[in-house]
Amino acid sequence: MIFPICFGRNIRTMSTFVSRINRITGKMEWDFRDDEYDFKQEIARSSYADMLHDTERNRLYYEGLKVAIELKRKAGQAVHVLDIGTGTGLLSMMAARLGADTVHACEAFTPMAECAKKIIAENGFTDKITVIPKRSTELKIGPDMPCRANILVTEVFDTELIGEGAISTFTHAHNELLEEGCIVVPSRGTVFIQLVSSELVRRWNQITDFSGPLDLRTPPGILRCGGAPSLHDLQLDQLPEDKFTKLSEPFKVFSFDFTGQSPLLADRTTKSSVEMIVSGSVDAVFMWWDLEMDPEGEITLSCAPHWAHPTPHNMQWRDHWMQAIYYPYSQLTVEKGETINVISKHDEYSLWFDVAKGHLQGGCLDDRPICTCGAHIAYSRSRMGMLSDPARRDTYTRILKQHIKAGESTVLCISDGSLLPLMAARLGAKHVYVIESNFLCTRVMGEFVTVNGLKDRVTILDRSVQDIQAADIPDKIDIVVGEPVFQTAVLPWDAISFWYIAQALGSCLSPGLVCLPRTLTVYALPVEYEHLWKIRANVGVSEGFDISQFDKLIQSNSESVDEVVEPQPLWEYPCRASGPVMPVLTVDGTQPLDSMPLLENVVQLHVDRQVFNQPCNGIALWAEFNFGDDHVISTGPTQPIKIGCKVIWDYYSKQGVHLFYNNTKSSGQLLTNSAIEATVKFDPAHGELCFKFTPHWSNS
Repeated sequence: MIFPICFGRNIRTMSTFVSRINRITGKMEWDFRDDEYDFKQEIARSSYADMLHDTERNRLYYEGLKVAIELKRKAGQAVHVLDIGTGTGLLSMMAARLGADTVHACEAFTPMAECAKKIIAENGFTDKITVIPKRSTELKIGPDMPCRANILVTEVFDTELIGEGAISTFTHAHNELLEEGCIVVPSRGTVFIQLVSSELVRRWNQITDFSGPLDLRTPPGILRCGGAPSLHDLQLDQLPEDKFTKLSEPFKVFSFDFTGQSPLLADRTTKSSVEMIVSGSVDAVFMWWDLEMDPEGEITLSCAPHWAHPTPHNMQWRDHWMQAIYYPYSQLTVEKGETINVISKHDEYSLWFDVAKGHLQGGCLDDRPICTCGAHIAYSRSRMGMLSDPARRDTYTRILKQHIKAGESTVLCISDGSLLPLMAARLGAKHVYVIESNFLCTRVMGEFVTVNGLKDRVTILDRSVQDIQAADIPDKIDIVVGEPVFQTAVLPWDAISFWYIAQALGSCLSPGLVCLPRTLTVYALPVEYEHLWKIRANVGVSEGFDISQFDKLIQSNSESVDEVVEPQPLWEYPCRASGPVMPVLTVDGTQPLDSMPLLENVVQLHVDRQVFNQPCNGIALWAEFNFGDDHVISTGPTQPIKIGCKVIWDYYSKQGVHLFYNNTKSSGQLLTNSAIEATVKFDPAHGELCFKFTPHWSNS
């Protein structure tokens, strides 16, 4: 987490002195940052590359433009195209190649506008295409465009379809920039939903009660709350079908006409009567959308998951348009054959849904609902799921039972928003102290403590470790425990901060302290990512157009701002093991970190092509926390790894990903039988953990 507090300037390097939180030590530090760091990061992390690798999207836009231009030619009209949000200029060049007389392309992001000009020039279309570095809503007929356009092509859509301002963009374009009777590519968008029941999906939105002897209850306000109003976007297609039950068939809820023939409303509600095909609880609403790329609706781009896709065996992978999960605000149990009401609503940027039986009253028909309990704001979706995960709960219960002495143990819990303090109190701890530096988590945990009648046994310290005084913890701590999970963590090993916090409280700790977990081990696995490699791979040529200038722009900025390892929830991004897993770093949290020497490991990660003929295009990394006596909490695979087989990952954690740049399926560049050299350096004194991966390439 970076806080851009300007403290001074390094004139020679033109960098700004900013404060940042060291994710491993948890301490605030000062650092020099290039003045253009955020700007470069925005370029490096743009989704243009993913869209350019979406060959179906590109092809269908090309086909839609071809139909539009042919229709205007048959009508005896000159063809004037407006491309809103041109990006690399790809759609503009398609229009020019198809015979448009003029093309005006607007792009508000200046680096991309300059890049588009270079790409257009290199492809020989400067005489036909004019790039305007403005938002479309800033364009004027006369100064920017000589006349209104009669064809509009644009890609201003996101996972929610309208979340990037499509309604206002199309409305303004029709009012100010387009001729009456113009053709729009795409012409229409349709939103589909499907009702499902799923224990796994429900955990992402609800913290369930503890069953069994612990008997821990979730505050009623959290149970009644419908959750955060924002969508839960994910690669829904990767959710195994045995993890959910379809309560209904997919059905349409909204259609958006982009042609201007009917107004695009910014506030709309639809009510659908839907028959249930099985019984169950309505836990979630799955959502996706389609685009009709031509006026007759014969060219369709579908974002549906495979079970609802028109061509399930020929689907395009994409990361820029995913599917989404919404959580209804009413809790409903339905029976097979029963007909219920589904209420769907959108404003200018967002969608939301609710379900009801019988007469409809208020709820989703009024203003957009919000989280009233605070938990859905304090916790991420994955964190909610982690807190409700039965396997984790069972493991933590066994760990605490083993170490807590009823009526004797004083426990300190260090984790953000953890239920471990409640569990420890229920298991008989004399007193439990909780460090909660996040005020949102403090509020939620206070409600958990109150509803479970534990206010006399659990004390929440709502401040950072630096502000804790000896008087705050009058008893010597016998057990320090953590999951450990922190709001500031980005990668699994950032949880090393658990031990830094614990050791900073040395005066409060008893001589026979038990610290749980005891060690952290980072593992690395060479893998073949099925699709994820595309987010960092060069584009080169797309639909016959040279886009290499874009590759150069991304690469030059990525080199200066990208981390070697980035976080990704790998259950959404399939990969196969290319070789055996190897431990690359172990940190012993029972030893003082401030006196621990620099740790440096060089590990050879093997890829066995002779036996398995398995390619490799990246590395997957995760952390395992060892609590002793074979109690391990892992952020990695949930099943044994088999070389050449798909890796099954934890649904509630993000893993570390390293991708080999410029690796493509067609390059023929596969790792040799020797190794990938993995170098890992950990400097405990400064809380710095660095990775370097050196592959040996071969064209054989």
